[in-house]
Amino acid sequence: MTARVWFDHLVVGVRDLADGRSQFEALSGVAPVYGGEHPELGTHNALVSLGSVAYLEILAPRDESALDPSFGEAIEHERLTPILWALATDDIEAVHRAVVDEGLPAAAPTSGSRVTAEGTTLGWTMFMLPPGAPAAAPFFIEWRPGDAHPATTSPGGCSLRSLTVRSPDHAPLGRLLERLRVELDVTAGDAGSIAASLDGPEGRFELAGR
Repeated sequence: MTARVWFDHLVVGVRDLADGRSQFEALSGVAPVYGGEHPELGTHNALVSLGSVAYLEILAPRDESALDPSFGEAIEHERLTPILWALATDDIEAVHRAVVDEGLPAAAPTSGSRVTAEGTTLGWTMFMLPPGAPAAAPFFIEWRPGDAHPATTSPGGCSLRSLTVRSPDHAPLGRLLERLRVELDVTAGDAGSIAASLDGPEGRFELAGR
């Protein structure tokens, strides 16, 4: 496969965005910037850069009446909790074929967007692995050419030291990541979970799922 694939971002769910931003600043010493809204999902976010090509997204409900049911409990946490992680690519169709070739279910790539705090629209194409796929699997994203990647427009000072993924389906997930040439150890676990170790101005801190 000629497509390039790399770590793009970690999504951390929380019930209230303002509270989540305060929690993250207390842990790290970096104040997340408001990113904008996902009108079609009923959510909004705040962002922190983790380097030149990666970032952390704090995701919370914006409008409960319009909240996409697929998020549901995932963003009803009182504390910052990793819920998703994303791999970026320069060829989303090729990656989709690779996932299907591995015998894993994959939703068709669809276009998405977010209205930024400045009023511009940030666009992408992405797909997720639906129910029946390995627990704690990533989703995949290809950013719209010419749009400013959030890693370049969000506050810096933090870095991702390690990402730990645990899954009862660790073997097929590990094979997929190997095929995509993504170096990440996936270990066995009773339920899918994601944990991250990060460094910031206030020192090292951890964010862990269930």
